[in-house]
This record gives sequence, C-alpha cells and structure tokens, in this order.
Amino acid sequence: MEQDMLLNVKQVAQYLQLKESTIYSWAQDGKIPAIKIGRTWRFRRSDLDAWLQRHLKGEAGATTEEA
Repeated sequence: MEQDMLLNVKQVAQYLQLKESTIYSWAQDGKIPAIKIGRTWRFRRSDLDAWLQRHLKGEAGATTEEA
C-alpha cells in the first residue's frame, strides 16, 4: 500500500534530496511523473520509483552504448 501513497512536493524533495523549487519545475515541465489536483502537485511513490529506475538505467546505458 505504501507504493500507492501520494506524496507532496516537500516529501518528494526530501525523498530525492533536491530543492522543492526543482520538483515544482520538473513537474511543470513533465520531467517527473506528477498529478496536478487543483493547484497542488501530488506524486505517486510507485511512479517515482519506476522513473528513478529508468533514469538510472539511462545513465548507465549511455556509456556502454557509446563504446
């Protein structure tokens, strides 16, 4: 059940160890999976974890694909 928990910007910033302003910016630009409810951004923990895995694999794959 914890995977489906909705997080707010402050919680995501703490989770990813980034500034809240960065999370807002990424959400608005579609760089991070987010749900806008009214004027408030919310983030599903499972979406963030999947996004992180794709992001990490992309960085690791970039060096091997160039070789």
